[in-house]
Amino acid sequence: MAAAAASHIPVAVPIALTATGRQRAGPQDPLKHAGRHFARTVDMFVLPAVVVNAGIKFDPSRSPLEYSPEEQRNHKSWDALLRIVPNLMAMLADPAVQNPISAIMSVLLAGSNAARADDTRLIKIAVVEWLADDLKAAGVTLNPKTKLQRGFNNKVTGRLLCPVVLDYDDPRFSHQAMINGELVNGSDWPKFVFDQQGFNPAQPWVNFLRSRLIILAFRHVFLSPSSALSNNDLEGARGTRTGNAALHGMMSVTPGSIIYAATHVHFALSSAAVFNKNNQNNNTVVFHNALIAFFEDPLFAAPIADLLMWWNRYVPFKVRHDFALLAGSSALQCSLSHRTSRTRNWRRQPWAHPDASSYASGHAAG
Repeated sequence: MAAAAASHIPVAVPIALTATGRQRAGPQDPLKHAGRHFARTVDMFVLPAVVVNAGIKFDPSRSPLEYSPEEQRNHKSWDALLRIVPNLMAMLADPAVQNPISAIMSVLLAGSNAARADDTRLIKIAVVEWLADDLKAAGVTLNPKTKLQRGFNNKVTGRLLCPVVLDYDDPRFSHQAMINGELVNGSDWPKFVFDQQGFNPAQPWVNFLRSRLIILAFRHVFLSPSSALSNNDLEGARGTRTGNAALHGMMSVTPGSIIYAATHVHFALSSAAVFNKNNQNNNTVVFHNALIAFFEDPLFAAPIADLLMWWNRYVPFKVRHDFALLAGSSALQCSLSHRTSRTRNWRRQPWAHPDASSYASGHAAG
């Protein structure tokens, strides 16, 4: 009788607590962790299932020209995913798992969505602290947890989102302004993507994607939030805990990681309440697509190589510089011209393409 009663006694569940009495987070599924890293370093919006499908269907015997730009991008993402999860092919073919492709893609997608949601929420709050001095000087108060007064609703975030080819201080300026017959949108490079030296029409590539806000967002995501505190020196700031870069053995900056940081800054500055990749009228989505188009255009191979080298020298984790990217960079014709993601019209901005000699001189000057 006693034995029967004892069988109904509930078993205690072991709970690990922190020093402050909070429950410690349990171990995370490694595959979900990989999904987080994939979103942050490769592509923040693409569905893992689309990437896997592209990788499985890719035929190396076919000319790359037979694949669309999107198909080529997805195949590169597949290669990147295999570097993150080296045994992925074996996992996809595991006979012991029922429908392994669906199960694995579901976990990867959960990780990707979780990373984007977490970083969107945290950077929305952090950017108010990063702009504290500017907001105070302008007499602007922003609620870190809401977006209502951001975007062009105040002169601090409005100035940062203003396209560099327009003058925010011009009384005629409006976010409904037209550039070459089209409304201003996220594909018109905003001021915040350039460093403190600003946009130089003669050498537009020199300061591009090197701004303080993008660096802080990158630090926040990949190093640690504490390394991105506004009162820290950008050169010497260090985090107080292990960051995502160290957790994943990240040895160099990727185009996807720069795009990820810049896109989150754009959304944090904007007044948009929802970050939805399917809303093609959302300026942040348009901005994101414009950055992808920039990094994929072979015309800009040289400034992109220089940009990656700059980031890999600047970011304070051990990096492996890929000098192969720099081969022949100064001999290429390039500039930081512009496109719209809808039409891939890189001539929307009034920037001329320099010849090789002008790029070389601009490169040396930068």
